[in-house]
Amino acid sequence: MKRFKSIVVAALVAVITISSVAPGLMVAAQSSASLSIVPKKNYTVEPGRTIKDTLTIRNLDADAPLELSLRVVDFTYTDDSGTPKLMLAEDAPQTTWSLKPFLDLPETVTIEPRSSKTVDLSVAIPANQGAGSYYSAIVYASGAPEGGNVGLSASGVTLVFTSVPGEVNEDLQLEKFGAYNVAKTGKEAGYTFLSTLKPETMAYTLKNNGNVTEAPVGTITLRHMFGQEIEIDNVNPNQSLALVGQTRTFTACIKLKAQEVEFNGTRAQSTQCATPDLWPGIYTATINLFYGQNGNRTQEITGSATFIYLPLWFIIVLAVVIGFIGYVAFRITSKVKSKRRGSRKRSARRR
Repeated sequence: MKRFKSIVVAALVAVITISSVAPGLMVAAQSSASLSIVPKKNYTVEPGRTIKDTLTIRNLDADAPLELSLRVVDFTYTDDSGTPKLMLAEDAPQTTWSLKPFLDLPETVTIEPRSSKTVDLSVAIPANQGAGSYYSAIVYASGAPEGGNVGLSASGVTLVFTSVPGEVNEDLQLEKFGAYNVAKTGKEAGYTFLSTLKPETMAYTLKNNGNVTEAPVGTITLRHMFGQEIEIDNVNPNQSLALVGQTRTFTACIKLKAQEVEFNGTRAQSTQCATPDLWPGIYTATINLFYGQNGNRTQEITGSATFIYLPLWFIIVLAVVIGFIGYVAFRITSKVKSKRRGSRKRSARRR
């Protein structure tokens, strides 16, 4: 029996070895039907200072003027993705990271057809304000600022992030790491340990226990049981943020492919995941992340994970090989036992 197990293990290694060596947006603006705006603003403001800026809003409609109301609201997160959840209720509680008390801009603006207008914006941080990240959203809507009906033909959001320098509490914790299946029709997103399809994505889940938003950087290295090595050198290509208190899952393509896309009449390079050149077998993945605000100590996060990629064709070949080896081993064992029985009978007759 032990000999049979050894033969099966050797066959598995042989099949894996043979199959292993066999050939085997750029975001410029956010827009609706009539409105074009910048989707994100980032500022660094020291306590006691004020920065002044402008927002450029464009009316894409060729015939009608665009009458907009501008409202500042807080936002949080919906889940472990990067989708913000706007707190639109008039009685919504103010968040601890709210920028609303410090952000000033007009309540309304009118823009003529096929034209644009700039509005003034300012962020004033009090002298006694503690260091950290503060953020809110500017909501644009074609309707009255005091609860009037909102026209769906022209609406949008600009997220405004402000960093207040100083000694901050930075604390990112790695909660999960491994191969990841993105959400598809009829299939939810999630980590995977054993897959019959080539994983295209690695992911890591971070919990932000600090008081600043964090954009981790770093690398992920995949090592196959027989030596294949793949390195993902940019694990956060869009500089996505882990918001304060958020548990967020970041994804990174194992292999990238670039293509041109058209956006608002301009062409730009966009990247998406491609099918990687993975061998069947066991992979060990390691991750090295770094994070830290300017002026604060850079911190490191490390972790490891394992996943198995076994395509269906490989499983079928493996089953056939194991079955064949089992059959051969059975025949050999039967012959050996038959010879032993024959020898014993001959010995008994001689006696």
